[in-house]
Amino acid sequence: MFGIDERIREAFREIKVDVPGIKGIVLSTVDGLPIASDIKSEEKQNRIAAMVSALISLSKKVAPELDVGNLDSVNIEAEEGKIFCYVLSGDDISSPSILAIVTSQDLNLGILRMVVPKLIGRLKEIIY
Repeated sequence: MFGIDERIREAFREIKVDVPGIKGIVLSTVDGLPIASDIKSEEKQNRIAAMVSALISLSKKVAPELDVGNLDSVNIEAEEGKIFCYVLSGDDISSPSILAIVTSQDLNLGILRMVVPKLIGRLKEIIY
């Protein structure tokens, strides 16, 4: 039987097969600590987790201020790629996680949008 870390990494491997163009995935705490990742460099995992934490923290304040409700996700589009950040909350709202997916520019966004809710559901089953 797989442990939690291996089950999460298996979920990451499967989405990368389903969605070509995913460069890396990091699941982290809202405090910016990596929980699991498919990125080999520990330094890069830590930087992504910390930056995504800051991004989500600020975005959680912006969304209600602009009367668009609670934050679900933040997306960044850059010259050479995209970053998709999702807030995962279990029944205990005090311990959400952040899922960050780094992609190439030519990623098929439609496929990603179809597959991510399933990944999020699976991750919630594993970690909550």
